[in-house]
Formats: sequence, structure tokens, C-alpha cells
Amino acid sequence: MYNICLYFFMFYCYAIFGWTVECITCSIGQKKFVHDRGFLIGPYCPIYGYGAMYMYFFLNRYYHEPITLFVMAVVGTSFLEYITSYLMEKLFNARWWDYSNDRFNLEGRICLRNAVAFGILGMAFIYVINPIFLFIVNKIPHLVLIIISIILFISFLIDNILTFTIMNSLKSKLANVRQDSTSDIDKQVREILSKHTFYINKLFKSFPKVKFSFPFGEQLMNSIMETLDNMNTKKKERKKRIKELKHELKKESKK
Repeated sequence: MYNICLYFFMFYCYAIFGWTVECITCSIGQKKFVHDRGFLIGPYCPIYGYGAMYMYFFLNRYYHEPITLFVMAVVGTSFLEYITSYLMEKLFNARWWDYSNDRFNLEGRICLRNAVAFGILGMAFIYVINPIFLFIVNKIPHLVLIIISIILFISFLIDNILTFTIMNSLKSKLANVRQDSTSDIDKQVREILSKHTFYINKLFKSFPKVKFSFPFGEQLMNSIMETLDNMNTKKKERKKRIKELKHELKKESKK
């Protein structure tokens, strides 16, 4: 029981670590704070958790062979990213990321630049990050870690259920869009967004280059992004107006 909880806790922590890395790199690249990363609602990227578990169970044996360790990290994580991209495309009829513009890519699902970065990260994981992580975790009483892991697992399970329910609903509704009229598509997109605004807003901020394989996929994506921009602009304007009104009321009360 303890080992199972330990492995899940490790998976969960590295999923959060991956989300943090994604946020930092995207914030630097876009020169602004970015926090909308990942497919799920919570602040984690499970692919990093799965990658960490692969490294933990299969790469420790190459501890004294750094070159082999690097190569196996590159191969393993690239395979994981490729399979994840393929399965998500088949499940939701959408390509969530595309490296076609990067040199040395495979079907746009993986690329050499990311593979090398994950290889370096794999070495850091084995030699530095995970030993420190395990040292800290081993200080946690077994019962406490089991309770924490169970709570985290339940929340993670609920997140997955909610996310996949919303995505299946979105998939079925988008697949039924048949009109070639921009106004009709915009109307149906607004109806879809009105029910799951928070999650869909997060999703398309996380994957702004997603490509649908539905009819009129590009037109659908443009309509979704434009509608979200308008909704976010109106939301900012409302917040600004409320702030101004509060400021005016405060001034009036002082008179």
C-alpha cells in the first residue's frame, strides 16, 4: 500500500513540476506571466509524471553510464510524447501541438529540440532532482503520505472525469457543425462556450495552435479564439468599471 501511494505521489509531484516548467518557459518566451498550461483543469501536466515514472523504473540501471542514460531518456520520452499526441488526436479529433516547423521532426508530433531537452532533463532527474525528492519524501511519516496520496488521487480522478466529460461533449457538438456560414458557426460556438467557459478558455490558452479535423476545423478554431478574446475583453472591461465605481463611491463617502 505504501509503495503504491509513494509512486502516485511521485507521479503527481512531477506532473506539477512539469506544469511549473511549462509555465516558466512559456512566460519567458511570451514575455508575460503564463499559467494556463496542460490539458486537465488542475495545475499539472501528467505527461511529465509518466515520464518521471519511466525514468525512475527504467533509467536508474544506467546510473554509471551517462551516455546510455541520455540516449534512453531521449528515446523513452520521445516515444511517450509521440504516443500521447497520437492518442489525443484519435480521442478528440484534434492535433494539440505540432512541431512541423521545427527541424528534424517526426510527423510534427516530436522534434529533435525537445528530445534533446528531455534527455538533459532525464540526466538531471537521475543524478540530482529525484535523489533530493526521495530524501525529502522519506522524511514524511508513512501514514501521512498514504492519506495525502489518497486525497490527491481522488482529486486527480475527479479532474480526469470532468475534463473528459467536457471534452467529449465539446467533440460531439463541434463534429455536428455542418453549416458553411460564419454566422451559424459563431452562434454554435457561443452556445458551446457558454456552458464550459472556464475550462475551454484555459484549454485554448494552453493549446493556442490546436488543429481540428472536423469539417470547417480552421473556421471553428478562429471562431472559438475570437469569441474567447471578446469574452475576456468584456470581462476585463467589467472589472475595470467595477473598480472605477468602487473608487467613485469611496470618494463620495469621504465628502
